[in-house]
Amino acid sequence: MGKWYVVEVLEHRVDPLNPGGSYVVDSCPIVKLTAVENAYNFFSSLSLLWTEEAGNLEYTFRIPDMTRKPGLWVTNSSQNGTLVEMQYKQFTGNVYVMKAVASDMVLTFCSRSPDNQLYSWLLAREHILQKSDKQGVHNLLTRRSLKINRIRETCMNNAAWRRGSLDQIGWLALIGVLSTVVSGSW
Repeated sequence: MGKWYVVEVLEHRVDPLNPGGSYVVDSCPIVKLTAVENAYNFFSSLSLLWTEEAGNLEYTFRIPDMTRKPGLWVTNSSQNGTLVEMQYKQFTGNVYVMKAVASDMVLTFCSRSPDNQLYSWLLAREHILQKSDKQGVHNLLTRRSLKINRIRETCMNNAAWRRGSLDQIGWLALIGVLSTVVSGSW
C-alpha cells in the first residue's frame, strides 16, 4: 500500500505501429494504493490512483481470495479520472503481483477485452531504481514467459528535479560544480 513511483512501463505485446526498444518520457507518474475494507472490516478490494502531470486515473480492484491468492486482483469497475477523457483505453481484466518487496513492485496487467492488453508496471518507493534491480525484474518477467517488446522509462529527463529531489549521482555532480565555482577554477 502507499505511494509508489512508476519507473518503467513494460509492454509485452508487439504493436505493429510502434517498434520495440526503449524510450524515455518526460513524466514521473505516481501510484497510490489504498485498501478498501468491507462491512466486516476485511480487506477485500483496493483502489489504485495513477497521477501524472497530464491528469489522473483511478482503478478499483477486488481480491477474490485474499488468503490463498492475494496477488490476483480483478477489475471491479471502469476507470475514473481526467485521463479517461483523453482517448484512454479502459482496462478490464486481471492484475498479477509478480513481485512485491519493500523497495519495488511489479504489476502485470492482462486484459479480457478483444485488444488483449498485456503490460507490466515497475514501481519503486523512490523515483529511481538501480539498473541491476531493473534488469532483475526484466529477467523475472522473461522467466515467466513475458517477453518485453518495449520499455517506457519514466522519472527521468529532469522529472526528479521538478519534484524537488535528486539522486546520489545528481548531488555529487552538483557538489562538484559548486566546488569548482567556489574555488575559482571555473
